[in-house]
Amino acid sequence: MSELELIKIVLHGRGGMGAVTACEIIAEAAYLSGNFIDVQAYPSFGAERRGAPVQAYVKLSRTEKVYDRAQIENPNILIVFDETVLTKEVASSLESSGIFIINSDKNPEYFVKEYHLSPNIKVIVADINNLALEKNLTIDGNPVINTPILGLLSKALPDLHLENLKDVVLKKLGEKIGNLNYELIEQGFNMAKIL
Repeated sequence: MSELELIKIVLHGRGGMGAVTACEIIAEAAYLSGNFIDVQAYPSFGAERRGAPVQAYVKLSRTEKVYDRAQIENPNILIVFDETVLTKEVASSLESSGIFIINSDKNPEYFVKEYHLSPNIKVIVADINNLALEKNLTIDGNPVINTPILGLLSKALPDLHLENLKDVVLKKLGEKIGNLNYELIEQGFNMAKIL
């Protein structure tokens, strides 16, 4: 994955899960890494309400400015915050040698079989919901998964350094909440199940 000149990432979640914030953190941390000369992060959603399906996009370019802000049809990396938004169509949009990241208590083999993922796709799974609930990282009783799931992305994309994620999260969220979020990013990184 690290040899691609343009990395295209799509995040699927629901309104209120923080997909838009996560894509902004990814873009800023990637830029801070020094491995990308241009980054873009932008959302796409219909009705702006909690619980509605949301997509967010990130483009990371190693070689040139990114001017295209079109929706990404075939991402290199697909991040799914909530299994209820995952369809066979969403799963099949991933490039055949891409990376599939999902918040789930299921094992990676389940997703390969259920969604007919190519054997060349790297599948990364962790139960981020449970992790957030254990650490009491919730909003209105719902687990916050947008930052902990970034640990899984960092595991898959070494160019996205944990230290850069920490810097961005602390800047965006402040020291107290930022440190708790970063602790969960590290735990997500360490608990990722990879196939």
